[in-house]
Amino acid sequence: MLDGINTEQQQPDEIIDSINSQFETLQQKRLINNDYRTNDDFIYKLRYFAIKLDSLLPKTQFVTFKIHDLYDNVTHAGLLQALYAFHAHSLVSTRHKRLSNDAIHELTAIVLRNNFFSYDDKIYRFTKGSPLNLPLTDLLGDIYLYDWQFPLVRQLRLNDLFYGRYHNIGLMTWYGPIEQLQTILDELEQLLPSGAQLTSFIVTTVHFMDCLIDNRRGNLFTNVYHDSTVQPFLLPYIPDHARLSHRKWFRYIFIHAFHYCCSFEDFEDERIYIDAIFLANGYSLDFVEYHWRQFLKRFNFSHVELTDLNRYKYSSLRTELFSRIMARKREREEENLLETNQKMIQLHYLFDWGSRCEFNEKFHRLWLTILNEDLTFKQYGLKIQLNSKHCYSSNILLARSITY
Repeated sequence: MLDGINTEQQQPDEIIDSINSQFETLQQKRLINNDYRTNDDFIYKLRYFAIKLDSLLPKTQFVTFKIHDLYDNVTHAGLLQALYAFHAHSLVSTRHKRLSNDAIHELTAIVLRNNFFSYDDKIYRFTKGSPLNLPLTDLLGDIYLYDWQFPLVRQLRLNDLFYGRYHNIGLMTWYGPIEQLQTILDELEQLLPSGAQLTSFIVTTVHFMDCLIDNRRGNLFTNVYHDSTVQPFLLPYIPDHARLSHRKWFRYIFIHAFHYCCSFEDFEDERIYIDAIFLANGYSLDFVEYHWRQFLKRFNFSHVELTDLNRYKYSSLRTELFSRIMARKREREEENLLETNQKMIQLHYLFDWGSRCEFNEKFHRLWLTILNEDLTFKQYGLKIQLNSKHCYSSNILLARSITY
């Protein structure tokens, strides 16, 4: 569609929640294990392929591809057909909460037919494609490409090769004739909607999901990739409660660095870069050092352990972090299962100041005490999750929105 168009949509949350839950169910059952939604999932599987399976050969090359203009050119019929095929899978439930699969199909069709936008004082409707600021677009695109990539995935699995995709970009390994690979990619491009294009690059060093990947004589080397076209030392723009969100982002980018930096020297460089980002945006050195200690505490690493960090300690520390991250991922999967079975209770409370951890611990102690006394209630296997809602800053409360 046209560039520079802002589309305002009320997100069909219940449809997204239903399809997303079914999609994650197949991921947990390892039936969809090539579509990555997080960096840690991607790097874990890449390391497993290269290190655990020892499948990265000195002659192995990396191939990246990108599908251009897919979301502008894919027909609504094509998206709905892919959704029908997805729901035909035997392990996909026929109902999620209040919605049956037939209801999901009908509601999705209604949403696709009623995507409107304004441009130059005129109102237009999407006759094909879907706006990228609608989360349903990404989800339907993933399902569409899951069906599209099947011949390629089958070919790569027969040859014990790696494959992964994040939305419209993909990464795979190859050590056969380049002509054979090009033929496969050309055939796949023919299956794309008219107007969509597929470009590919075959090299030994690539970047994918902000990760620099290099094959050094059969040894996997990874590092954080910084796009030279993006302005450095920027924090994400957060309109409400920026300090809280930046604390979470601090933790995220350090996990990101541990995941991607396979050498101690690269991690130290990345740590200096992260510190510089926060210092350049007005945060104090005390803020940076405090949250570094909190990061270590969160993963049960002592500050003494990292005082004299060297390449030998870093390697074992990184391995330990990987195992703890995956353990937390399994916990989240168990929580999702409890939620699917309606055994998860979500409670929200307003947080202004004080110790959240202390409050949460005391609440859970009281909750368990009550449950242990009631054997009938205990057998239901319920779990409670506390969520804090933070007060908005005074700037947000006093600000008024300006519409142009």
